[in-house]
Amino acid sequence: MLVINKRDFVKRKIVKETFGVIGGFVLILLGLVAVAYGISSDGVFQPWMLIILGTILFLFGGIVLMNRAGEIAIWRAGLAGQKVVPKTLEKISDDFTLLNNISLKGRNCDIDHIVVGKSAIFAIESKHYNGEIYGQGEEWSYLKRGRAGGFYRGHIGNPARQIKRSTWELKEVIDESVAENTDGLWIEPVVVFTHPNTTLRITDSPIKVLHSNDLSEFIISRDSEKETIPGELKNQIIDLLKNQ
Repeated sequence: MLVINKRDFVKRKIVKETFGVIGGFVLILLGLVAVAYGISSDGVFQPWMLIILGTILFLFGGIVLMNRAGEIAIWRAGLAGQKVVPKTLEKISDDFTLLNNISLKGRNCDIDHIVVGKSAIFAIESKHYNGEIYGQGEEWSYLKRGRAGGFYRGHIGNPARQIKRSTWELKEVIDESVAENTDGLWIEPVVVFTHPNTTLRITDSPIKVLHSNDLSEFIISRDSEKETIPGELKNQIIDLLKNQ
């Protein structure tokens, strides 16, 4: 399989959230170094100003990190999951192209993985939850064993709804941007759970939900059911996604 990696938008989120703490620490350090070596700027900008500014930035960034610790932990788990999908698909033939971390320009839409096959396109949302995943309509939750041995349940956002909206956005971008006729183009939304200890209990989902172990077989099988994408259209779509 041909693989194209874009800049990881999840990493960008984590860096953005930690910027205040790191930036504040750097400013404090610079201020202390300036004091230690007697460096000043003729009364215009004194080292203590760096220390005060750095302290404010450090404290504010720390508060933000504490308030969003749970969300950042989910992002970090997502990073681990995003590495599993390319590994799972690496043995698929070069008739398929995998594009990772696609952010559609001008739209609030990030897609973890897009596979452009011979006959279909697959928009993939990857999740790295551990435990039993329950999905019924709009209600999604997980059941997980804690460190003390007991079980606890939590709610998660509906990933099927998320990737369904993203697929609609992707289709619009392709329709608006390529010169070829896209009437017969098939885009399949897929939710993939990547953690090895995940058990799926999905009873009602309009979107295909599966474990990463089953992803390659599903893509190859589903792709074979559709009409072949004309070569020029396929090339235009891949170029379009590369430039997002």
